[in-house]
Amino acid sequence: MKRLNTKNKLFLELETKKPDWWKNIVSEKGVYIDIRKDNYIDIYFNGGNIIRELKFDGKKYSGSINYKYLLSERSEYIKYDFANTKVLLAQKIIDLLSFADFETKSLKRIKDNISKHFPASSEKGIQAKFVNNTDYFLDTEFAYNYKSTKLRIDLVWIDVSNKKIILIELKTMGDSRLYTNEIYGQLKKYNDFAIKFEKDIVQYYQKVFEIKKKLNILPKGLSAISSLKDFVLEKKPLLLFGDCQQKWINNNAKDINARIDKVAVGAYYFGGTKYNCGVISKTNRNRYIF
Repeated sequence: MKRLNTKNKLFLELETKKPDWWKNIVSEKGVYIDIRKDNYIDIYFNGGNIIRELKFDGKKYSGSINYKYLLSERSEYIKYDFANTKVLLAQKIIDLLSFADFETKSLKRIKDNISKHFPASSEKGIQAKFVNNTDYFLDTEFAYNYKSTKLRIDLVWIDVSNKKIILIELKTMGDSRLYTNEIYGQLKKYNDFAIKFEKDIVQYYQKVFEIKKKLNILPKGLSAISSLKDFVLEKKPLLLFGDCQQKWINNNAKDINARIDKVAVGAYYFGGTKYNCGVISKTNRNRYIF
């Protein structure tokens, strides 16, 4: 976390030069952008990378995208070649979409392809909807190697009214880990991590906030505040759902809560993704505080 440098060449170049492709992608609906601790940027739509590991070496930018997101709109089948002893594909180039500076037509096809891999009902799809439908998520997919395990924090919410940084674990109703002690173990690791690295995490997100503010990519709810000075870390993570049905909540919330109430600040069982994820003072309907 300490490696993140607000003066890294990438952030300074984007802030001062603002290339056309950057302006196009920043303005695209549904796209969200995350700063990474190793001084690069990940750009997402619906949980899939439009640009993975965007970097700048002082002369040129670099980054990548998964091949499967670049297939064109052609729907022709590619024939097999059975003429030889080994079955081959017919010698035909698979078309990729035409591309120029992330203009709208190219981005639309990339977004459509990503949505096929991460549908709206998937955890990635729900995660993206939370980010785009609310105005206080500062980060997604924070990864850190801790105790020989790679932790991955799904979402980070900035609770402006309480001046708290909240680490969030996102789940769907269909996740089998909810019904075993695996969910306890997962959240306990996040809790232990937050306790051990509390100061580092706060300083890290203060820098993330500073970079995003300079690049004008903060969510609307955070753009009015100047910094995360005096914000503290909520050391217990929040368990969050965005696809719940009330019958399922009635049947399962009590047992899930009992498994995690020592290592989580609460569990929010939402049926949608437009709700406030700040920590409330006491349990209210499907928002449980422990």
